[in-house]
Amino acid sequence: MTQVVRTGDKLLTGIQAFSAWKLSIANEIKRYRLWLHEQGLSSVDLDDRLARALRAFTTDRILLAFVGEFSRGKTELINAILGRHYKMRLFPTRIGRTTMCPTEVFYDPQANGPYIKLLPIQTRSSAIALSSYRRQLEHWAHLDLDLSNTQSLQRAFEEVAKTREVTIQVAESLGFEIQFLESSSKKAGYVHIPAWRHALINIDHPLLRMGLSIIDTPGLNALGLEPELTLSFLPEAHALLFVLSADCGVTASDFAIWNNHVKDLAARSNTALYAIINKIDLLEDEDALYPIDVQEALNRLVRFSAQQLHLPVENVLPLSARQGARSFVYNDNDLYNTSRLANLEDALATSVITSRQKALKNVTLKEVIEIVDTSLVTLSEKRSALQKEFDLFNRNEKDVEVELVGLTRLVRKEQEKHNQRLGVLQEGKVVLEQHLGRINELVGIEKLDWHFNRAKESMNNSVSFGAAAAIGIFFQGLKLDLRRLRDEMDAAEQTAQKIYQRYMQQLEQKVDIKLPNVDIEQYINEFTELEKQAGPYKNRFGSLLANQEKVFEHFFDTLAREAKNVYEKAREDASRWCKQVLVPLMQQTLEAKKRIDDQLKRLDHLQMIDATRDTRLVEIEHQLEELVHQENFLQEVAFCLQPVELS
Repeated sequence: MTQVVRTGDKLLTGIQAFSAWKLSIANEIKRYRLWLHEQGLSSVDLDDRLARALRAFTTDRILLAFVGEFSRGKTELINAILGRHYKMRLFPTRIGRTTMCPTEVFYDPQANGPYIKLLPIQTRSSAIALSSYRRQLEHWAHLDLDLSNTQSLQRAFEEVAKTREVTIQVAESLGFEIQFLESSSKKAGYVHIPAWRHALINIDHPLLRMGLSIIDTPGLNALGLEPELTLSFLPEAHALLFVLSADCGVTASDFAIWNNHVKDLAARSNTALYAIINKIDLLEDEDALYPIDVQEALNRLVRFSAQQLHLPVENVLPLSARQGARSFVYNDNDLYNTSRLANLEDALATSVITSRQKALKNVTLKEVIEIVDTSLVTLSEKRSALQKEFDLFNRNEKDVEVELVGLTRLVRKEQEKHNQRLGVLQEGKVVLEQHLGRINELVGIEKLDWHFNRAKESMNNSVSFGAAAAIGIFFQGLKLDLRRLRDEMDAAEQTAQKIYQRYMQQLEQKVDIKLPNVDIEQYINEFTELEKQAGPYKNRFGSLLANQEKVFEHFFDTLAREAKNVYEKAREDASRWCKQVLVPLMQQTLEAKKRIDDQLKRLDHLQMIDATRDTRLVEIEHQLEELVHQENFLQEVAFCLQPVELS
């Protein structure tokens, strides 16, 4: 039969093209860094900028997050997306809950084979963050996977869905809301809770190998239970798929997840947001007493869901994950087309990959191209100077004497200008170091600790403040600090502009050297969005009950960690800017110094031109050939770095 992968494999081909593009850019950055070192043109700050750019292209990944109530078919949708390669359902599905804890699916190149790692639910009683547990593997249960043995896979994944019975008091102490839990049929006062807090699944799959990662969430209770999931993991997603069921539309619990945990994520992290109306195959009932126009019913459901969720109609995608998964198992191309899975694959390939490439191009790649262009200008100037020297050596002795006098004056003038430029840079560095000191005063770690302790004290004084008010005070203080930092950076930018202007006045010819910029406002906005994400938890803990105090402490610690990450990123960006804002000028100065050294050598040759004429002509010819080779190399690098449209 015809292979299904020939029709509608746009997601795989898109990620392949994106991965190949990132690899090619990373290789060009490596080549350019090596060239700088070989030419003696590298510096600590310049190399640091290139190293950060290289990391951006080598560690970038695409994260898809699946969110929705239980029994919406999230696991089957993951099967459909990954099933094309293995021609089988990787993850077992059944009626009811199949995913009891947040589950990450990825490729681990360091592992010896596929595995599942499971973090016990009792770790929630610890103050250790989930992100910290990821680095402490001794706390995780480890299960090896055999992808060729269906029964082995079934048993392994049944472990992920395992529950345990505990008393209501224990469940509450772990942060569970009792109304969302199933009561025990055997023990009064007992409820079922997940046995595991988090699952990590490593599988060698083409999509995962190229940088795709997936996170599956089990439903409303899990999102409310694990603040790190909502405040940290999901905001990192590049596409968030909110999964609904065609047989019930948008229910009250769907709305609760959407309003409390999903809708603000897109604004906070620029995440592509899609509502997936799954199980459209259920609408096609040949034995129905009153047959309906399925397509018209589906169109109405899409329009109504888009209206309810305030999404563009094109971001509401009806499909059948079950039919999509089965189409790969049975290699049925017609069933694949019926499933409409291709619409989702096309949407992800278009929106997610395009936005990731755009983000890398507009910031990181643009910076690298500007650095390479500066090197190209310098090489062109050096080649022009060598060509003049070559022409000089072909002149008569009188012309050489005139040139010698002129070049001596030129070198002295260049040295004076060079010393003046060095003076400008040294004075500028002193002033910028003063700005750097004020930055550390405004947003130092001590200030962050002070805000954290102040919020803790406010929470303890629940009569005057309460949990929600304490969180508001916490963010108010953080944003005030960043507004002061923004004002300081505005002043620092004005200082840098004056340094650039003074430096440019010392240059004989106009060189387009751009002042790097820094945006502190984005971090203030991040705090605003983070506070929005914390809204449902603030409401839940509006007045703390005794059995909620520990749960709230865990939530606030998670919130504080996320706020700390934003706070520290703002400080690091501001500090790095102060340290590196003069790098373009330093690069220009380093290359100018090299040019002066070349001119001094040229003077030496002119003074003994009769003895060295023939030798020097040969040397210049070789140097010109080498410069042409280096220019060709840099032009090749610059060409390979130019943005391309991935199709």
